[in-house]
Amino acid sequence: MKDFKCTDNQDLEIINGDFLIDESDQQHIEDIFIAQKGEFKEFPQVGFGAINYIKTNISPYEFERDLRIQLEYDNYSNPEIDTTNGIENTTITI
Repeated sequence: MKDFKCTDNQDLEIINGDFLIDESDQQHIEDIFIAQKGEFKEFPQVGFGAINYIKTNISPYEFERDLRIQLEYDNYSNPEIDTTNGIENTTITI
């Protein structure tokens, strides 16, 4: 998929006075990972809200299951989710 590219600060990236369009799958995954449910007005069930899991006693299995469900809402089936270094250092590969 292609979409407008964002910087690390979530600002639109502009090159030569125009918006940069680039591959966006990783950006979409990051957006879902950070967003709370209800932040995407067209799709109110989408949003993982990773910050809510940081200080909980959730098991890695439950964390991965919940994340996988959210990613499937955006048609990312069978993502590879690695929480071996703790949920704070989650890596997601599609």
